[in-house]
Amino acid sequence: MGYSFEAVHARAPHGVANHYPRSRLTDITDPEQGHAHDRPTRRARLAGSRCRTLICLVFGLAACARVAAPVHHGPDSDHFDGTRFHNYIRFRDDQIEDALRRAVREVSRRRGDWPKWEEVKTDVPPPRVGNSSLHDSTVRVTFVNHATVLLQMGGMNILTDPIWSDRASPFSWYGPKRHRPPGIRFEDLPAIDVVLLSHNHYDHMDVPTLRRLVDAFHPRIITGLGNAAFLARQGIAGAQDIDWWQSIQLGPAVRLTGVPAQHWSARWSNDKWRTLWLGFVLESPGGRTYFAGDTGFGEFFTRIRDRFGPFRLALLPIAPSQPRDAMAPRHLSPGDAVRVYRVLGVSTAIALHFGTFQQGNDAEHEPVDSLRRAIEDARPCAVRFWALRNGEARAVPPIDGAPNARCALTLPLTSDH
Repeated sequence: MGYSFEAVHARAPHGVANHYPRSRLTDITDPEQGHAHDRPTRRARLAGSRCRTLICLVFGLAACARVAAPVHHGPDSDHFDGTRFHNYIRFRDDQIEDALRRAVREVSRRRGDWPKWEEVKTDVPPPRVGNSSLHDSTVRVTFVNHATVLLQMGGMNILTDPIWSDRASPFSWYGPKRHRPPGIRFEDLPAIDVVLLSHNHYDHMDVPTLRRLVDAFHPRIITGLGNAAFLARQGIAGAQDIDWWQSIQLGPAVRLTGVPAQHWSARWSNDKWRTLWLGFVLESPGGRTYFAGDTGFGEFFTRIRDRFGPFRLALLPIAPSQPRDAMAPRHLSPGDAVRVYRVLGVSTAIALHFGTFQQGNDAEHEPVDSLRRAIEDARPCAVRFWALRNGEARAVPPIDGAPNARCALTLPLTSDH
């Protein structure tokens, strides 16, 4: 059972359903008051958070100097100035300043509620789905966690932004810690042919997981410009860099193109913008799949639609969205994700970037609740947008005719603020 917005049509006639237990959606502690008997525990947690933050600030610089990404060298372009990459529409990267502000907020007020730990039912995927035949249109998808999805199509097994580590952090003892296990045990993975890495943030480029994958499967690793050199420094040789709009063949029936995203890159404070962030479009006999990676909302979506649309499947992040003033340029909100669905002419979408690591101020269920409301607000457009539990797998239905004209949107539109 997942948080799919399609299964309970009696409650959601336009493709919206929610498989969270209702009591967990409505019985949420007041974020300002809390339950009286929980207050000492909350104060202790905040004190512990402040202590860990100070330790990180004192010792972090020396510990992390070795993790910075190298400078990329290449020709200038509309998103590279010879030294740094940038978005089509530039914004300031206040990553370190944001981290300090978050540390203060953790001390001064409580973030949204999350469970300490929740087990999941894991998937054991088949070794292969379909084959390399140009007539095989089967697509199977398993939501593993966060932005990690197993795509099985054209006889290939493809992983997006894999992370099996306990923390999305340069430290094993500090940083965002997982609240749920991965939806596939590492030992149950099928042979992985391709790994797609959208950018170099720790929750998307998890070096310990990549080392395990290389040792076990020797997959082909595709990522944005400049990242292969960093991975080679980490002992992960052979990754392939591609640029926005650059295409490569993954197999007889699967072609891959890098596409723009609105985000940024950094492993530490001294390597901002050095490597490229991007999304990916996969073209197979069954249709086109879009993996957004991490991105804010922008007019580049019309360029992706004009070149590739419509899409059978889109993998779209829906969190973190709070605080919105900080997140809006670089992270889709649930409402933004529904707008992307409509702009691109998507048939089925799967939500990413929620439910495993707490990274913003969003409560655990807030992204999924907001997605449900955004789908309802899109009526009469019938939106099929799945928010799956870790380990939930689905066969992706084919595109059913032409895109629904009631769903069409044209830009310019603005992000949620």
